[in-house]
Amino acid sequence: MSEVWWIVGRGLLGGLLVMVFAVIGEMLTPKRFAGIFAAAPAVALAGMTITVLHEGEHQLDESALGMIAGSVALVAYCAVAVPLVRRLGAFAGSLTALVVWAAVAGAGWALIA
Repeated sequence: MSEVWWIVGRGLLGGLLVMVFAVIGEMLTPKRFAGIFAAAPAVALAGMTITVLHEGEHQLDESALGMIAGSVALVAYCAVAVPLVRRLGAFAGSLTALVVWAAVAGAGWALIA
């Protein structure tokens, strides 16, 4: 199957799973939990499904480790972004938090590579 069809399949499966998780989020209260179920798990599941079908289970291991490292970096970004934005303003705080994200993501990449 051509690479274009794999990309199309990944997009369609991701979109379908986003809709499923969005419905789950709509059923939850309080509504602040809706965002947790809106996109990230759906896109991860879709990506992992297509990876297994296209490249096999070994590549899935590497992909999952990358997702874990990325999620740790995102948590670090979120943890520092709020106080930095309050202290430095939106642009400087976000940019500084992005540097923290890059450092944590780089360290995670170095550990799994």
